[in-house]
Parts: sequence; C-alpha cells; structure tokens
Amino acid sequence: MTGAPQRYHPLYALGFLRRAALVCLLPPAQALLRGQWAELTEAVWQSLGLAVLLTAASLVILWAGSWRLTADGQLVLGWVLFSRQRRTIRGSDLAAVQIERPILCRLTGASLLTLYPTTLDQRHKVQLCLSRRSAEALADALLPVPVEQSYHPRGGERMALAVLGAGGLSTLLLALLSLRQSRNYLPVSPGLAPLDQAAALAARWLPAGLAWFVTLAAFLFGLSLLRSFSHTVRYAVWQGGGALASRGGLLRRTERRLRLSALSCAEVRLTPLARLLRCYPVYLTAGCLRGEDAPLFVYRAGQEELLRRLVPGLHLPPVGTVPIKGRSLAFFLPSGIAFGLLGLMTLVSRWALPALTAPLALLTLAALGGLVSAAEGYLREGAWPRSGRLTLLCQRGYSLRCFCIFASAPVLTVRQSPWAVAAGRADLLLNFPGRVRLRVRSLPVPDGMACAAFLEQPPGPERTDPV
Repeated sequence: MTGAPQRYHPLYALGFLRRAALVCLLPPAQALLRGQWAELTEAVWQSLGLAVLLTAASLVILWAGSWRLTADGQLVLGWVLFSRQRRTIRGSDLAAVQIERPILCRLTGASLLTLYPTTLDQRHKVQLCLSRRSAEALADALLPVPVEQSYHPRGGERMALAVLGAGGLSTLLLALLSLRQSRNYLPVSPGLAPLDQAAALAARWLPAGLAWFVTLAAFLFGLSLLRSFSHTVRYAVWQGGGALASRGGLLRRTERRLRLSALSCAEVRLTPLARLLRCYPVYLTAGCLRGEDAPLFVYRAGQEELLRRLVPGLHLPPVGTVPIKGRSLAFFLPSGIAFGLLGLMTLVSRWALPALTAPLALLTLAALGGLVSAAEGYLREGAWPRSGRLTLLCQRGYSLRCFCIFASAPVLTVRQSPWAVAAGRADLLLNFPGRVRLRVRSLPVPDGMACAAFLEQPPGPERTDPV
C-alpha cells in the first residue's frame, strides 16, 4: 500500500454525478411542466448529452485524485488537474477514523473512509472512497486498535426492539383513531354564512387533521427508531493501543475508532425506556466527530466498572438531589405552559367539540411527561468538578444526560439575569470541540466559579479539585 500513488474506488465519481443529476433532469422537467410535448424529445437529448459530459468530467476527477501512504505512516492526498496540490495527514493528528459500508458500497466492494482531525470544525474532515481492503489497511495504519479488551453489548437490540414494538402498536392505535375521526364527514352546506361555514369546516376537519398529525409524528418517530435499531445490531466494542473502537450495523456497516487522548466529551443518556430496561447508551465526541448520531455502545446497569475500563477517566455524576434553594422556576416554563394550554383546550373541547378531546388528551399526556421530566431536572441538574474531570447532569426533553468532560480548554460562559443575581444563581454555558454546546441552568454562583477555576487549570494528573 505504501509507495506509488493509488486511485480511488470508481464509486468516488458517483458523488459528483449524484450532485449533478438534478441538472440533467431540469430540461425535461421544464418541458413537462409547460406542456411543450414537441420540445420534450429535444430536452431529453439535451439531458443525455449533458449526462455524457458530466460522466466524462467525473472520470477526469477520478483520474486527477490519488492517495498514498508513506513509509513513516503519513497519508498523502494528491490532486493533479491544471495545478498540483498535495495534502499530508499524520495519524497522530487524527481524533477518529470511521469506515462505513452502505448497501451500494457492499455491492461494489467499496468503503467510505472518513478521517476526523483534532480540530473544532467538521469542515476539516476528509472522506475517501476506497476499496474494502485498502480502507481497512489505511485505518490500521493511521489509527491502530489492537484488541486488549473486547465487549459485546447486550441489551441495545432488546431496547430497540421494545421501542419499535411499542412505537408500532401506538402508531396503529393512533391510525385507527384517525380513521374513526375521519369517517362520516360530509360537505358543508353552501347555504350557510361564511363565518358559519368556517366554523362547520373546523368542527368537521380539525379533529381528523389533529389526529392524523399525531399519527404522522408517531410514524416518523418509529422510522427514526428503526434507523437506530439498524445501527445497534451485532455490535462489538474493543479497546487497545490508547484507542476505542466499535463495529456493527445491519444495513449500514459502520466501524468507528476514537483516540482516547483526543476524547473531549462522553455522554450517557438516561431515557425513560433506558431506565425501564436498565440499558444505557453511551455517546462519545472526539475532535470534530460528534457522537450524537449513534451510540458507541450500550451497557447494562451494574456494569459501571466495565464502562470505566473502556473509557478510562470517565466519572458519572453523583446520585441524589442538589440544593434547590433559590433555584429558578424556569425549568417548568416550557412544559408547564404547554401542559396548561393543552389541558385547558382538552377541558373546553369536552363541551365545545367532543371529537377533538381524544387527540388533545394524548398531547396533554405528552406535556405532562415533559413536566415530570422538568421536575427531575429541577431536583438533579448540576455540575461537579472532581477527580480531574468535570461532570455535568442536564435535563433535555424527557431524558437526563450525564456528561463527563475531557477537553482541557473549553469556552465557558457564566450568565446571570437580574433575578438570578438576587438569588445567587447563574447559568453555565460550555462549548467544546465538535460543536458540543452544553448548558447547566440555575447553578449556585460559587459552583459556577469553581467550574471555571477548574477548567483554567492545565490538564494532567496535577489538576486538582477546587475547594
């Protein structure tokens, strides 16, 4: 693999063709929309000629690009077309390496290799389309992960299947409710006054429209769960050589490698279903790689020691409530306002529009769940600098998110409103590599200052916890 420059996989040119396909379809689409049937044949021939030209351009792009791995382990990307360009990437400058094999890549023997440097901007990442063997060999050369400790997560698939089953059943019930709401709706009599016609239309179609809206939201949520389930099938995690790697997936095979020294943030999400099944997903961020799309692995309750071995230096927030004297009631504003409005609309619909009561009751129940989650965040949200790490606990939506910060120099802002100044409270805003933005609300001012003083210390074992 080292030595002479090598070409990219032919699938590399497909990316350019995919972006230019709209240009080829534009002339026939314009002729169809205008109804100019005589010009449709000419437009089709124009599109075919343009497609041939774009195909030739993609072949030129494929020929102009090359890559090679030097003897000292550096990746050199070359470009020769009107000008000669060269870019060198060292393995030590990479925070993460990802190999993806979608269905099209698996059929053609290709792999998408994405390199994430230790920078803050995702625009600096590099994506290459190589053959499967070349991608694996290049990943081993740039970021090797020898197997020292392996772990096969158990529980992630069960959690996803349980969510899929519950989501499918709830979507079916909502669809039946929507069909029931849509029956026996006849046209409005034209003899009514305009205002009466508007009221009659609202009374006939508003319940059905709201029911179908709730059904569509549940269906889209089920599709996102199906995507998450396809990512968690047959997963394996291993650690070695100062790096952590995972591999798995059903339709889209994904292998992700992270350098532990470049790790900036680790997140454990305590969702309602994760608590019910006692299986918690872990998301990692390193460099410009954001781990929010798919969890690296899932661990069971009671396996915290295994979690610390896989991610050395990880510390979870303490269990229990925090002092709430003077804490702002803004925790309850979004969900409280939504619950109050929806509850009032549900009560009014009982006598004004009974057909609207069932969909509104479902939305009110969802708002009540958000209000309960807000109460938990009010009691538990906080920040703790300890053991050389900064751990945070934030409430977002229906979940509690536990963060362990590894980055040595994040951007920290302590913000106070006039009411917070009187109560001795402040909001803590942190920006980390990979565009990770965190907010801890209504902290005591001494705790916020302690976090700021802790982050100002140099990284390393000499870092101490402020008193």
